[in-house]
Amino acid sequence: MENKEDKNQVEGRNSVIELLESGKDINKIFIEKGEKHGSIYKIIAMAKARKIIIVEKDKKQMEEMAQNKNYQGVIAITPPFNYCEIEDIIEKAKKQKEDPFVLILDGIEDPHNLGSIIRTAETAGVHGIIIPKRRAVAVNSTVSKVSCRSSRTYDGCKGYKYK
Repeated sequence: MENKEDKNQVEGRNSVIELLESGKDINKIFIEKGEKHGSIYKIIAMAKARKIIIVEKDKKQMEEMAQNKNYQGVIAITPPFNYCEIEDIIEKAKKQKEDPFVLILDGIEDPHNLGSIIRTAETAGVHGIIIPKRRAVAVNSTVSKVSCRSSRTYDGCKGYKYK
């Protein structure tokens, strides 16, 4: 049986709108049949403008897909998170003609905490975040959802998993 927490998805109307506004890659957006009111129109228009596939599913199918009870009739599927090497982080800083500003985290187990740290690090100008490969939360859909709540986007080159 598939573990729902392994899916790269963002749920809820405001979260999906923020994800769309961030410019981050989205594979597909699922919308519950009959949910064509309110902010769903905005989501559909933004997705069409970005040529993102929109799929309508019935309520039962959506509830099976959802990781949370309050998915508000919309689920966006994002590509798997790509980690980068420490060298990539240092190169990014060099391109910006800045000294590398790297955050090293250890033992963060709560995805909400990791997402909040990423969001704060972005606003502080951190070039990269190093997280452990084991004994810590991976970058998953919850982390992405929480980190997307900032005005800056999480560009996918913020993590390096070490042994």
